[in-house]
Amino acid sequence: MVNVKYYSNFDHFLNAPTGEVGQNLRKRGKYIITKAKAQVGVDTGRLRSSIHMIHTRAGSEQVLWIGSRERHALLHHEGTRAHMVVPRSQQILRYGTQGRVVYSRSVKHPGTKANHYLSDQLRFAFVR
Repeated sequence: MVNVKYYSNFDHFLNAPTGEVGQNLRKRGKYIITKAKAQVGVDTGRLRSSIHMIHTRAGSEQVLWIGSRERHALLHHEGTRAHMVVPRSQQILRYGTQGRVVYSRSVKHPGTKANHYLSDQLRFAFVR
């Protein structure tokens, strides 16, 4: 017969976000966030400030979700191919380059190199 008090304490130790395993997982998650914020590219700082963590329990497992809800987060992380940029609401694009304002109907964007600011941190957070 299983001792209910022992099982409850063991379950809390292993599976609760406030248990010892959960606290260790949260510490590693904070490490990932700190390193990811240092690695992510910064233009306005909106993406960097939006990186956050959600730590919950789902049944008998703990779930640690680290990421951003910004629309461009995945584009930064995975990169983009070369593509055409066309205006959505106006007929002409207006942008600045080399200190001057340029108007154009379309622009060929060269693409963006991937910056795996989240996944790069995983091996360091769990191997230390």
